[in-house]
Amino acid sequence: MLKKILLTVGAVTLFALVLFLIFGIVEKLASKKEAKVKIETLPQATLVDLDSVAYTIPSVTFTCLIHFNSGCEHCQYELKEIKNNQKAFINTKVILVSSESIKVIKSTSVDFGLDGMPNIHFVKINPEHVFDTFGSLLLPHIFIYGKDSKLIKEFKGEAKVEAILKYLP
Repeated sequence: MLKKILLTVGAVTLFALVLFLIFGIVEKLASKKEAKVKIETLPQATLVDLDSVAYTIPSVTFTCLIHFNSGCEHCQYELKEIKNNQKAFINTKVILVSSESIKVIKSTSVDFGLDGMPNIHFVKINPEHVFDTFGSLLLPHIFIYGKDSKLIKEFKGEAKVEAILKYLP
């Protein structure tokens, strides 16, 4: 009798565990699909520029949107490459988005010599809005949008500048 009870409890527990795992997988797949839909068009996130003024991403030009963190070595590589190839980005709006403080973002723009460039903008996004806007991201995360605000290419992690430039005008 005790054996039957233990087997029944074990079977019910195993069944509940399998259901829980299946539910988690289905939920994760739905979340990934939702994130993909979010980024298919240029996101209109709540952003502020380095003067703490609301910033809206322009949608009439090619846009290279890069989510970065100043302490990330791969992000630093991307910033150096943008600086070294700034003429190649002249017809593209480059928007560098970070959830760090404005002070840190401003310091980063100066340290990498990207401040004052007319087509390059550093902006802040609140950390709690990152997932809502873009879904789950790696650092750096690069999105290239065309003049129609549609996603052309997404790079997850570090990308060679040559690969990025293939998708820009």
